[in-house]
Amino acid sequence: MTSSSLFLCHRLPYPPNKGDKIRSYALLRHLARRGPVHVACFVDDPEDWQYLDKVRELAGGDCYFEPLGRAAKAWRSLVGLATGKPLTTACFGSRRLQQWVDRTLRDRQIDNAVIFGSAMAPYLLTGSIATDRVLFDMVDIDSDKWRQYAAGSRGVTQWLYAREGRKLEALECRAAKAFGCTLLASDFEADAFRHIAPDSASKILGLTNGVDLERFAPAHFENPFDAAELPIVMTGRMDYRPNYEGAVWFAREVFPHIAKRLPNARVHFVGSGPPAALREVAGPGIDVTGAVADVRPYLQFARAVIAPLHIARGIQNKVLEAMAMAKPVVATPDATRSLRIQAGHHLWVENEPVRFANAVLEALQGADRDGVALNARKYVEHNHDWSSLLKDFDNHLEMLQPSSATPADSPIALRPAAGQHFELSAQCKS
Repeated sequence: MTSSSLFLCHRLPYPPNKGDKIRSYALLRHLARRGPVHVACFVDDPEDWQYLDKVRELAGGDCYFEPLGRAAKAWRSLVGLATGKPLTTACFGSRRLQQWVDRTLRDRQIDNAVIFGSAMAPYLLTGSIATDRVLFDMVDIDSDKWRQYAAGSRGVTQWLYAREGRKLEALECRAAKAFGCTLLASDFEADAFRHIAPDSASKILGLTNGVDLERFAPAHFENPFDAAELPIVMTGRMDYRPNYEGAVWFAREVFPHIAKRLPNARVHFVGSGPPAALREVAGPGIDVTGAVADVRPYLQFARAVIAPLHIARGIQNKVLEAMAMAKPVVATPDATRSLRIQAGHHLWVENEPVRFANAVLEALQGADRDGVALNARKYVEHNHDWSSLLKDFDNHLEMLQPSSATPADSPIALRPAAGQHFELSAQCKS
């Protein structure tokens, strides 16, 4: 029996080459196996315009794509600041997208509604839908990320980040209370959010991220490294603050300890958009690649993989992908706290520069490195296989289906009230 879904996400769910897109793509692909998916999202990366037909083909339903450039984000943020709204939802607020959502709910039978990310929650926090039938994949506690940013900032920036944390937390709690089920990317995150939103605790659940185990497996790639070096690799979007700050910390505080012991060690920071602060640390022993076509050759031929993050929420896909490739990984507690790993058995976990450096030395040439790498692959196979995880996703969707007192073919949508749009739409026109 097929079912029709509405799927709202803040960013085009393809290609699955970065954290949020890996998860949103997996959910979209799975929903599409159940029936047509009507998708609405923003396109904020010029590179993504080439993939619209791919998403249309995958979804099999109506699709709405709205451009969102930097200038529009900046303007909408200013409007959000002036009107007391979270900047996150202000950036992604659009009257046209709201109208598309309302029209889809009015004209189509929607059996399942899935919201991906807090930024899209306001689009269904109106009278246009039976909110208790909505599955809200919050993914991470974004409000806490902004609080972490505030703790490491000063002055106006600190105030702005702290404000966003408060405003976004209020929205997260409101959405969790309204929607039928709220998912987070780990049991750790779910438990943390239950303490923030205790009134909704029974509806807050963990659904961890998966890995494409066929894609992230040893294969016949060409070695991108010099044969004489011991390559250390970090992957991820390098324009993302936690990534580039962690990379700079490693380059300045950790790598000198390694280079003294192993002069042929070289660290490669592999990912798009490295800012000036990261490019400046490039030099002898330190390579900043920028965007690459495929991270897998870098992972496969890495002697060790690092995840030196000190601000992190949810599951770090970069860690799971390296573990799936059977590589010895060294990470910080922040990068691994959502994983059910055993430090020293599945990977090394350290936070202090010298101890982190010593762990990397073990990963590069220690007697246990091969065993830890094999344990890493087995851990991912047992805990992060998408095919198993999405069965739980189906169960969560089934929980939101109408009771026996309601006709089985009753659509999820209600008729929207005349002129009703979510509150940011009238102020932040696209």
